[in-house]
Amino acid sequence: MSEQHIEVLHTINLRSFLFTCLFFAGILLLAFWICIQGIGNIPEGHFTETDGYFYYWQASQISEHGHLPARDMYRWLPLGRDLGQTLNLYGYVLAYTDKAIVWIFPSITLYHVCLYMPVLCFCIGLGALCLYLYHTYGLLFSSVVGILLVTLPGSIERSTAGFGDRDAFCLMLGILAVVTYLVSIQTDTPRKRLIWTLASGFIVFLGGISWEGFGVFLSVIIVIEIWRFLTTEKAEGLGLYALWVCCFVPTLYIASPAYRNGYGFAEHLAAFVLLPPVMLLSIRAIRYLLISKVDRLRPYARTVSLGLMLASVTLVLSYVWIQQNTFADTTVPISDSPVMQAMTELRSPHFGYWVFRYGGVFILGSIGLIVASKRYYDQTSLLVPLILFVATTFFREPLEKHLWSASHGTFFFSIALICIGIGSLISARLQKSNEPRLMTLVAFMAWFIFWVALSRDAKRYDFFIGVPLAFFAAEMITFFCNTLGHFVKQHRQRVVLKTGVAITLLAGILFLPPLGAHATRTLYAATRMRKVTPTKNVGRTLNWMKTALPNTAIVAAHWGYGSQLNVLGGVKTIIDQDTYLQNWILLYNRHVHNAASENEALEYLKTHGATHIMLTGKDTSRSFLHGELSDAFLPVYPKKDFEDASIKVWELNYPSNIKTDLKYLKTGFPEIDAALELEPSSL
Repeated sequence: MSEQHIEVLHTINLRSFLFTCLFFAGILLLAFWICIQGIGNIPEGHFTETDGYFYYWQASQISEHGHLPARDMYRWLPLGRDLGQTLNLYGYVLAYTDKAIVWIFPSITLYHVCLYMPVLCFCIGLGALCLYLYHTYGLLFSSVVGILLVTLPGSIERSTAGFGDRDAFCLMLGILAVVTYLVSIQTDTPRKRLIWTLASGFIVFLGGISWEGFGVFLSVIIVIEIWRFLTTEKAEGLGLYALWVCCFVPTLYIASPAYRNGYGFAEHLAAFVLLPPVMLLSIRAIRYLLISKVDRLRPYARTVSLGLMLASVTLVLSYVWIQQNTFADTTVPISDSPVMQAMTELRSPHFGYWVFRYGGVFILGSIGLIVASKRYYDQTSLLVPLILFVATTFFREPLEKHLWSASHGTFFFSIALICIGIGSLISARLQKSNEPRLMTLVAFMAWFIFWVALSRDAKRYDFFIGVPLAFFAAEMITFFCNTLGHFVKQHRQRVVLKTGVAITLLAGILFLPPLGAHATRTLYAATRMRKVTPTKNVGRTLNWMKTALPNTAIVAAHWGYGSQLNVLGGVKTIIDQDTYLQNWILLYNRHVHNAASENEALEYLKTHGATHIMLTGKDTSRSFLHGELSDAFLPVYPKKDFEDASIKVWELNYPSNIKTDLKYLKTGFPEIDAALELEPSSL
């Protein structure tokens, strides 16, 4: 090849590289622009999600003191919130990001960091995902995924400026953990593979110290390793996998008491996060020993792998069966307690919910998942279970309304999950290739199954399904484009045809109503789907508290206002939206709003050390506080028209005959209740 031809090729490659960089930069700028559209609707110091105040409060404490205390004594009084049972990395990230930025931009405050952090995290995760897909699938595929994620209302809602919660941060860590692990197993150079493995392990550690639900992202990586374990006959990569496990299993156990002696929501945290990777490491080590020591087993390495995996699954199921009572005790508050039933984000989505948030992408992505399983696995064992899984999840409402009952729907959904697990084992046993695309498909299929299954019964988790939906939708679009491209012989014409068809299909999905037209709701999702909290009336009340009450004041109020009272009101609280001690929330309603006598309400409030009590529209209209009250309840806000006010605040003046009682501090956790009985002087 002549020097002139080489120079032309270098010029073309440079232009292609620059175009690709500019294109992805454009996608990220579009994502950033969309997610900040609602910023003008947010008053200074406010967020669009109640937990945003909680993380802002944590970050403020870290900025001031350098660390969080063992117990937060501004809420859940008189006990305080046990911060050893929470995973607090996000608060530290906010605080130290502010400390770093202020060196360059002194005018930026911690509040601004909290305001924009969800947008930044979403863009970082999106950029990492698109970059990986570009190197694995090409520009067309990664572009489709990027554009879909940027415009999906379901992906935008929790990524907007002002949301304040850690969802986008956790999604970013989940994407980075999975992507870096995929890169590590697809890299041939030992040194690079070591670096990527360490990077993935460290990111898993960050995720594990950030959120209790990060184990779902970890499970995606575990599925990848199980697939590789069942499809290979050699113990290659065992040392790197062991190194990856050591990056986060011992460090998480040391770093957080929630992994050592968790209770409540953290009771089974170690079992779900730390145990699976260690078990897989153990069975991989056992297979290595068996194959290396017993010559007769070497030709049957994959059969040995399947046997060990089935034995491990049996052990896991046995553990779940033995621990079913403790699992029930832990999960009942999530599903059946009045507190959790009052949280709309933990309710089951209806069909219109999916259509509004994901347009036609959830249908196209589901079809792409089913078709891809046949194309890549070349097996039919997954087709029927996947169809049943999709039908009983996304089409749950119409099916249960017109075809079968809710119990039948749950039964078929469970059968689908079991068959998917069995079918996956069969497919892995029969698989003869582990090419990069197949491993990527395994990862995103696991991502799809895990998060969609969780979203079926709780809207809270659907934010995480946008990634696999966009992935499999792109799989269908590019498959269709490639099929048409086979009819064109010339390369240039083929590229033009594929690009044109992809743009046409994508435009239809984005804007045509019959195909979902989710992009017509993109800006609505960024500006109006999440309302500023609290409302103006409550905000004025909290501002009054900030100026009129000392920071030692303890205000009893509806649990949903907990962190807002801490941040905007500058006062302490006895219950809040953290739902740490759900029984206290129930006791508050029972002994205050539904009190049989004024003495009962005062005893409860005095036991918790309350100095004031606030009544809002969130409280029941039949509350005891709407009746005739004695001088023990001194009206302090508002000063005018107190009787007709929608929000009222009383100062509490306890009569001398009001005593404290431990029954008002029953938490539902035996270890805490026993400690209180031993030390009643802590009241």
